[in-house]
Amino acid sequence: MVIGVTGGLGSGKTSVCRLFEARGALVIEADRVGREVVEDPDVLEALVAAFGQDIVEDGRLDRRRLGQRAFADAPSNERLNRIVWPPLVRKLRADVEAALREQPDRPVVVDAALLVEWGDLSWLDALVVVTASEQARKARMMARMGLSGAEVEARMRAQLPEEEKVRRADCVIVNDGTSEDLRTRASEVWARLTAGQTR
Repeated sequence: MVIGVTGGLGSGKTSVCRLFEARGALVIEADRVGREVVEDPDVLEALVAAFGQDIVEDGRLDRRRLGQRAFADAPSNERLNRIVWPPLVRKLRADVEAALREQPDRPVVVDAALLVEWGDLSWLDALVVVTASEQARKARMMARMGLSGAEVEARMRAQLPEEEKVRRADCVIVNDGTSEDLRTRASEVWARLTAGQTR
């Protein structure tokens, strides 16, 4: 079983994935795969061509500088997506397939903020969307990543509205309470999913 977990920045999707992992799932993080993908020489070369040589410092990608440029406006964000998404999705799907071959009975959870944006969800058995208020999400992102309010807002604008993600979801977890509330809701969803109930 392959379960996609998505949600807007700061929604708590990674916390939900950790809770699923504690119940036996293998979690594959799109952010980790993305960090590997952008270090690929061909991808890095394409990013430099699109966003400037100074996004690389001492041979390594300066993610913050890239983010400032890539999320500055819609055309820049689209350029980033055209470069990064195809190899990222290929690698992610290959990792999922490898995990299923190694442990076919173990559920695989894909933690990815942009699952819905990528378009094709046919490779998932279920899609879980984690939601939270925009104010809560913004505060979490500023605290966790050290981004300014403007940087967080620019990144949020680059994602589909939560309503669109919720519309595509098999299960929705609202993260508007305590961590114990989130644990309870995630446990309920996990029980339904592993029992084969996606609605």
